[in-house]
Amino acid sequence: MRKKIIILTTILIFILLGILISVYLIDQNRMNNNEPVLFSTWGKNYSPIEEQVIEKEEPIEEIKPEYVDTNTVDLGIYIDNGYNLQLVTQDYYCDWSPENVMGLFYAVPTKEETLPNTNFDTMWKDYINKYPNANNCRIGYSLEFTLDDGSQMYYTILNPDDAYYTFPQVMSFLYDDVNLVPGKPYYHITQDVMYDYTICSSLKLVGDVDTYKITSDIKLTAFCFDSEDDFDDNGHYRGNSYYTITIKR
Repeated sequence: MRKKIIILTTILIFILLGILISVYLIDQNRMNNNEPVLFSTWGKNYSPIEEQVIEKEEPIEEIKPEYVDTNTVDLGIYIDNGYNLQLVTQDYYCDWSPENVMGLFYAVPTKEETLPNTNFDTMWKDYINKYPNANNCRIGYSLEFTLDDGSQMYYTILNPDDAYYTFPQVMSFLYDDVNLVPGKPYYHITQDVMYDYTICSSLKLVGDVDTYKITSDIKLTAFCFDSEDDFDDNGHYRGNSYYTITIKR
């Protein structure tokens, strides 16, 4: 009789162990699949009722500060009429033929109707020094027009390398009239002499071999900037210190 009890007990123990092992394997599979388990006593805090929840961290969106132009400069575009510098207030007409100078346009930090065409450097500095952060103020340009294939062209010109990209639709040349060296020939800026202090105070436009493909007017904008923050993600000027003219053929 005693022997039978021992045998039955042994069989029950093996059956119980088999059940526990089966349950353990089932729970392991459930845990791997993020499913609710039968027991929470396998060494980890899993609930037999509640489904395991895995929280995902949401990506933190970078919030850029709102742009504010803190250094608004009154700016105008002028041409030399032989006697003085004249503010361009109406549409500007010129010949667009190849190699023909369409115009030499001066960007000056004022909108006075006429300016003397002598001592340009002194005059320019007198105007810009009225503004805060004047030492960091620089001049740039943009050209906008449409080609005969419908392409909308937009160029931002901050240096000679930028100006090169407008060729052969129109030739663009930058000049520094503020930092002229006495006795040195008047010549357009090249990239090797584009320094931190260089002021691109004027822009010359010349007709090129593909200028005839421009079917719209040319919109020329001069603008004043003092940091990279003055440009949007596309490299377009977004400040308030600008002046725009329309060039017609």
